[in-house]
Amino acid sequence: MDKLSIEELMSSKVISATRTEQQLTDTAAAAYVISQDDIRRSGATTIPEALRMVPGLHVARISSSKWAISARGFNGLFADKLLVLMDGRSLYSPMHKGVYWEVQDRVLDDIERIEVIRGPGASVWGANAANGVINIITKHSADTKEGRVTVFGGDKYGAGLRKGWQFADQGYARVYGKFLRDESFANRIGNDANEEWTSGRGGFRLDWANSDGKHALMAQGDMHYGVYDENDVKINSSRDDLINNPYNKNRVVKKGGNIMARWNYNQSLASRMSAQFFFDALEVKESGSNPAIINSKVVDFDFQHVLALNEAHELTWGMNYRLSLVQLKPLDTDEVKDYFPNSFQNNRFSIFFQDKWRWNDEVEITFGSKFEHHNNNNFEYEPSLRVLWKAANQQRVWTGVSRAVRLPAVTDLITEQTTNIVKFKQYENLTSDEVISYELGYRYWNSDKFSFDVAAYYNQNNNNLVANINFIQWYPDRTIKKSSTLGLEATVVWHPVDWVRFQFSSSFMDLDIKSKQKRDDLSFETTTQDPRFLAAFRGSFDITPMVELDLWLRYADAVSGVFAEQAIPSYVTVDARLAWKPNKNLELAFIANNLNDSQHPEFYDGVAINPLQAERMFWLQGNLKY
Repeated sequence: MDKLSIEELMSSKVISATRTEQQLTDTAAAAYVISQDDIRRSGATTIPEALRMVPGLHVARISSSKWAISARGFNGLFADKLLVLMDGRSLYSPMHKGVYWEVQDRVLDDIERIEVIRGPGASVWGANAANGVINIITKHSADTKEGRVTVFGGDKYGAGLRKGWQFADQGYARVYGKFLRDESFANRIGNDANEEWTSGRGGFRLDWANSDGKHALMAQGDMHYGVYDENDVKINSSRDDLINNPYNKNRVVKKGGNIMARWNYNQSLASRMSAQFFFDALEVKESGSNPAIINSKVVDFDFQHVLALNEAHELTWGMNYRLSLVQLKPLDTDEVKDYFPNSFQNNRFSIFFQDKWRWNDEVEITFGSKFEHHNNNNFEYEPSLRVLWKAANQQRVWTGVSRAVRLPAVTDLITEQTTNIVKFKQYENLTSDEVISYELGYRYWNSDKFSFDVAAYYNQNNNNLVANINFIQWYPDRTIKKSSTLGLEATVVWHPVDWVRFQFSSSFMDLDIKSKQKRDDLSFETTTQDPRFLAAFRGSFDITPMVELDLWLRYADAVSGVFAEQAIPSYVTVDARLAWKPNKNLELAFIANNLNDSQHPEFYDGVAINPLQAERMFWLQGNLKY
């Protein structure tokens, strides 16, 4: 995926739309691929920074360690309608409604590509893939046999190390370690907000195949430890307290790990099977005014079979079992003495099928559904129907209609706080969020010079559990809402000459929320943190064989807030990267973020009244292969 031409990129294989390999051009979905070369030239040091490249994906930085990332609306600290995977392992937190982005990291050179599907993917991936799927795919160990060291320093600093090797005839392995330190953001008046982020992690990956290639095994694991200084808000804080004292320090320690194994069996050209297992554990310890320990564990088993029935039909089916456990333990304070109940268990079993029907040489129809049984409401179905028309050799038209759901998380179950006890509902008392999505897209490319991609969508959302946007106390009442989302996303890529590449993308979204519950108290008003308009421009220049220049401009529309302090003005950011490669093994780069603006807020997290300010940053980076 390094330095692919437009023709090569459009014909590259992706798996995230259907769980089977297909060309990007023939994907009946709004799909985008971030290549390894894109990641390198972006200057990104974390995965969320790299995701800013995806058209239509709203990526906003809340603080030095926190991100809000979502597709097609409903963004938040834990965006609840976006499923994120790493090599097929779900990163979705059972405690919160989304992803702890600060604990999901890698040596970025180990990532082969990131596939992003905007729109539902629930018919094959299941619940929570309501508005999109992000699939982070790391390199096979055979592609990382060399050693690599990355060091960067300036307004943030860190280092990464990777070493690979071969064992036996078809066995390969690698280990890695990474350290990152990000300095605190500023508060509203420009002072340090005291919320530094320091993290370290390490892991391994093993790949093996037998001599005839029919059997392949993959195993990988990671451990991580991070210290995060965050904004601390006491339960029942008043608005005046938050405005006058919004940045009391709360030190949070997050540590955990995961292990995963997968077996692939290529029985024949017509039959392929895979079985996968993973275990994930995370402990979050908060030591501020409301100290507590949150432990979550996930055990997951997955099986998939792809079977070519004949020349016209390819059937994919599979099953999955997932056990999620969450335990809450307060560290005795005056605010919270106990949680009732203090542990939660969710069992989920699912099966799915999908038929890819080649109706003729020009039309392909894909239909299927996932069926899930779980604690909260026993049964869900998530069907999808998609049609792809190969209008010409280099043109594609596609359309789709889908149903997807988002399952409740533990934080959705909070029902009330008495004097010192936070009470929760049972899973059985909540219904799932529902999304009915209608999509239409067009894709065109002209050899290696030009490509154009556009997608339109209309979503109907029912039973949305929207958190109180002024969530300054444990009191949990949620407002159940119905909404509709109408949007348009477009991307143009142009390579005028071999050494110059341009990309322009824009997206428009209109989100209309209608509440089923009326409340007069302003504190129960809700809003969303979704800009109506996003735009980005990237230019990459190979000035000489040894010198690269990358420029990146991004725009986000303004977002209103319940209070004036919560509003996010529109903003423009300009990033730049200048790199020198004296030889094939060494690269030195100067990277700058927010060149045009000393500081600006990007997102309001629903806790402190005043959003933090992303600041201008500079750093130097060196990459060495050995």
